[in-house]
Amino acid sequence: MNRVSIIAPAHNAAVFFASWIESIRAQEYEDMEAILVDDGSTDDLAALAANGPAFLHYVRQENRGPAAARNAGIRIATGEYVAFLDLDDRWARGHLRCAVDALEQSHDAGIAQGLIRNTAGGCYCSEAYRFINLGASVFRRGVFDQCGKLDESLRFAEDFDFMTRCWENGVRKLDLDTVSLLYHRHEANMTNGLSTIDLGAVQVYKRRLERMRAGAVDPEKARALRVGFPQYIGRTIIPHDQGIREPI
Repeated sequence: MNRVSIIAPAHNAAVFFASWIESIRAQEYEDMEAILVDDGSTDDLAALAANGPAFLHYVRQENRGPAAARNAGIRIATGEYVAFLDLDDRWARGHLRCAVDALEQSHDAGIAQGLIRNTAGGCYCSEAYRFINLGASVFRRGVFDQCGKLDESLRFAEDFDFMTRCWENGVRKLDLDTVSLLYHRHEANMTNGLSTIDLGAVQVYKRRLERMRAGAVDPEKARALRVGFPQYIGRTIIPHDQGIREPI
């Protein structure tokens, strides 16, 4: 198997540590490493990580936000492929194998992206959808060399900004028809109660416009994908809880 580096930013998320480890183990993927970047936590996450499995690598930094934490993980990752899984989320069984197999069969693709289902209270609370959440995808390591890493000046929407740059650079994305990410909706979600402006979407579009005006975007790269920007990015579900209570 090709090695997969799993990167997770964490800030005071010790309560989710055990189930996060179990979700990774359940992938039954032989050659992987999990890089847990502790972004200035004050809980007992460090102590839990010290007794973690052999595939776990724990790194601590002062609180700088999720983009900086993910970039720290990317810098030390040793895998040919990179995946992301926040501590409060889970993967569907077989996600890593399915995504890596798809990339191995399509050498011109840089991203394999599955579907997302929101969860709450141990149940699915939404239908499946496709959107920019990094946890639903597996990336070739070279994509971060081609498009740059996550923008650390963005507290939110760094994933939206990164995927926008992937489209601009003509990175082919494979859309898988299976559910990959179980996105956990709870009161401590960073995005709870925030508007589109608060979430940084306007900043992402502003950065894109600035790149275009500066001549830093070659439109032919995206045009060669034959996939429009809205289709590449996908669409979230609003409300996040559709009232479905289907057992996971």
